[in-house]
Amino acid sequence: MAGSFLPVPDRPEDVRPAYFFCGEDLYEARGFVAELRRRLAGPGEAAVEVETFILADRRWTEVLDAARNMPFFFSPWRLLIVEGKGAGQEDLSAGEAAAFRDYFASPAPQTTIIVLFEGKIRKTRPLGKSIAALPGPLARIEEIAPRKDREIKSLTAEKFESLGKQATPEAVERILDIAGGEIARIDSEVEKLAVYLGPRRTVEADDVAALCSARSFDNWELTAALEAGDTDKALIIIESLFENGEAPEMILAVLSGFFRTALLAKAGLREGRDPKEVFREAKPSISERFGGFYQRMLGEYLALLGRIKDADLLRWLEELEDMDRRLKSTAVAPKEMIQAFVVGYGRKAPGRRITSPGRR
Repeated sequence: MAGSFLPVPDRPEDVRPAYFFCGEDLYEARGFVAELRRRLAGPGEAAVEVETFILADRRWTEVLDAARNMPFFFSPWRLLIVEGKGAGQEDLSAGEAAAFRDYFASPAPQTTIIVLFEGKIRKTRPLGKSIAALPGPLARIEEIAPRKDREIKSLTAEKFESLGKQATPEAVERILDIAGGEIARIDSEVEKLAVYLGPRRTVEADDVAALCSARSFDNWELTAALEAGDTDKALIIIESLFENGEAPEMILAVLSGFFRTALLAKAGLREGRDPKEVFREAKPSISERFGGFYQRMLGEYLALLGRIKDADLLRWLEELEDMDRRLKSTAVAPKEMIQAFVVGYGRKAPGRRITSPGRR
């Protein structure tokens, strides 16, 4: 994901010791964390250290003890992510409340605590009282409420601008019609469109209509075939997409989205995030209300993430970026190039295999 809908500090010296985000949907807050991590690990900087604490089985004393462990000189920036939800996790013991005050009286340098709390943090409860007592410069406190339509339109336009594109009002309206106001889906659609346009700067309503085909049954089936390692089926679907006039840039965008989403999901699991939350961001259209289907898809996706290596995902993404450059600068045959990539993917992915792009 490029960028964040929430404002992120541009300079390390502007990063606060703590950020507290709460709300029913924390997608924007997670985008903030990802973008902050990216900016702190700029060119020539050491990688950012990230440690995640789940309040269901950890205490605030553990979080604050970890924060107090002063980094060595030249050590990388540290982000301590604290995940919580529910009334029981708003409680603090007297000792925890005192430790909270003591730590923020002199917070550790190059250390930022970011709280992602699902639901409300009430000011009448111990955690809310402790947060409210912090001086303004030390912490940013934000409740993420559902966005209004006007605000979503503005954010969508800003997201395009952050990617070097401009969208017509009609294009923005069309995206909102497709995404239904879901920030995660809007973010995904904007990024796909940015790839689809290539060097062209302006996004038109017709471009969004072309993107809609990427949400069609064929594209759903293409992603499912990649997840299953069924390269025979993937090649048949790609053939169908080309026959129906799908732009090769759009097919590359779908392939890139599959691998990029898997890479981000694996990173989320390593950080200790709830697998259901990771799955919800990767597959926002599959709801827990779907019962057995949801459980099956969740299990299959987590199994896929366990099988695929980060190094392979990064290599495949690099190959797709190189293909995109060749597509825009040479007379390469796009269908054959994409089919050859899928064959190469199939040799590493689990499931059925093929030996030739021409096999049907």
